[in-house]
Amino acid sequence: MNGASDQPEEFGVQPEQGRQEEPQSNADSAADATATSDATATSDATATSDATATSDATASPEDSTSSAPHSRRVRRRMSAEHIRQIKRKRRRRKILIGVLVIVAALAVFAGAFVWSALHVKNELQQAVSSAQGLQQTISEADTSKLEKQTTAFSDHVSKAYKQTSSPLWQVASVVPYVGNDISAVRTTVAAMENISSQALPQLVKVAENVDLNSIHVENGTIEISGLEASQQPLQIADDTIDKATREVKTVKTPHIAQVADALKTAETYCEKLDSMVHSLNSIVQVLPSMLGTESHANDAPRNYLILAQTNAEARPSGGLTGSLGLVTVQGGHVSLQPFVSDSEIQNADEPVVDLTAEERLLFTDKLGKDIRDVNFTPDFPRTGEIVSAMWNRQYGVAVDGVIAIDPLFLQNMLAVTGGVAMPDGSTLDGTNTAQTLLHDVYVHMTPQETDEYFAVAAQAAFDHITQNVDDFKSYVKALSTSVEQGHVMVWSAHEDEQDLIADSAISGKLITEGAKPQVGVYISDETESKMDWYLHREVTTEFQKVARNGANQYTVHIKLQNTMTAEEAASESDYVIGAGNIVPKGQIKTALFIYAPANGRLVDWEFQNADDYKGVTLHNGLTVGVGDVTLQPGESYEITVHVQSAPDTGEPLTLRQTPLIEGR
Repeated sequence: MNGASDQPEEFGVQPEQGRQEEPQSNADSAADATATSDATATSDATATSDATATSDATASPEDSTSSAPHSRRVRRRMSAEHIRQIKRKRRRRKILIGVLVIVAALAVFAGAFVWSALHVKNELQQAVSSAQGLQQTISEADTSKLEKQTTAFSDHVSKAYKQTSSPLWQVASVVPYVGNDISAVRTTVAAMENISSQALPQLVKVAENVDLNSIHVENGTIEISGLEASQQPLQIADDTIDKATREVKTVKTPHIAQVADALKTAETYCEKLDSMVHSLNSIVQVLPSMLGTESHANDAPRNYLILAQTNAEARPSGGLTGSLGLVTVQGGHVSLQPFVSDSEIQNADEPVVDLTAEERLLFTDKLGKDIRDVNFTPDFPRTGEIVSAMWNRQYGVAVDGVIAIDPLFLQNMLAVTGGVAMPDGSTLDGTNTAQTLLHDVYVHMTPQETDEYFAVAAQAAFDHITQNVDDFKSYVKALSTSVEQGHVMVWSAHEDEQDLIADSAISGKLITEGAKPQVGVYISDETESKMDWYLHREVTTEFQKVARNGANQYTVHIKLQNTMTAEEAASESDYVIGAGNIVPKGQIKTALFIYAPANGRLVDWEFQNADDYKGVTLHNGLTVGVGDVTLQPGESYEITVHVQSAPDTGEPLTLRQTPLIEGR
């Protein structure tokens, strides 16, 4: 038949006709999305192409609505909005999973770091505890404990260093806010590890080279060996500790108080160890040549001038010169010539050295003309030059160095060596030497008698402490204390030796380098009496802020007090309280010199009486504020000064002042 076939066409096989897209309802879309979550009916590319979402062959309308069992659902093409919704859901799911992974990783990281930090804290605490014992061992020269304490310290530091050098701490150091704290801990631990691994083994070598128990003095000869063998390892230890200390000082103060406190303790330890080892190194480097021991045994004799000062009449670097004595040293043998009173040294018509204009302005020509005033300057190397020139002018003897001592030094040393008997039957010992020489003799003796007594006392005490060195460990400790307190200073006429000791406390040198900020507070008696026995001083420094120019600014607070009572003022001898020519009896008139740090400045100052401030000048490139204070019996006086260090100097401020009279 020419018409349509009597047999129905096979399902899905239709003649090609123009295809039409059926509209897709929202309900259908939702159904498709719900029912076929695993499949977007086509790929993303297909979904956005011109291809239809129909079946391979489109059914006729009759067939499409047929309920025949072989009919199948027609796929609808998804809208662009539907596709975007699906993609957004996928992205959200991926982000959520990523966040959960990150949170879990951070939790694991935080837990691991907290455990490590607690471990480091524990090891650091034990290391500092060991360090304190180690420091005491070095100061006491107790070689028997040195190696054991060194091992304990190194073990704790090594464990802390292992933790802080791990990748865990490296990553933590870049975390905002706490990263700086973590870096500070790492820097401090690394510095302490350098001390542990590089410096302490060298100190053990020194202990092996020098047996302090075998050091003694016999018939005026010092028996000591191993110093030259100790010079190189001690130099290495000194350099290493100094570098480590500077690194520790550069770390910023942590935000976390507990961390800040721990690091401050470590910094304090490093500073004390640095100072101690540096002083020890300076002494060991020069001692063989100065004493004429070991390879210097056949050197020419050395002559050293002993400058005995009295703190009862203060001068910036100590006190008025009371007496002088010459010590000759050769091959370790020490011989002491009789001391002479300051009255034996004639005043010069002109300064024995060329004084600078600054020195003349601040200290007058007396600095270079009168033996009693050679320590007007707080720069002891300059005092040494002037004293040696005066001695050579008087006696025609060139000295190899000058050693300044005071009654506080003698008292510290006599506490170790035992008391020394005086010709008048009295005894000077570790409890009464300062009281006797700085007060009592002025009460009971005339000026001429005191001159003679001081000469005898200085010679007897100095000779005694150089002849009686039975407990060398205690001897070294007492000597170190005297150096730290400024009661003994040394200047060498030999330039190479002076260079070796220049940066140590024993040199008494003014610091003129901006990288080492130091404020100086020095006094000089203007009463022309012995009233400084009654002058009590307190000087404190406190960090205030960082100035706009990058300099650290500090507050310096000075308190002076005349401790004499009105009753004592009425009963004391004129030799003590003065004749009343300068100020009324019982008053104390004091010249005050405040030295700003090198390349720094005095910002402002507040004297209790504004008229007491006299102005600003210069000395050795340092800015100096000058004051003049008079105190009534029992009166206290306070001064506040703000100073700045050199800009961008990371080193903390140190304080140097005229030696105090401890233990009145």
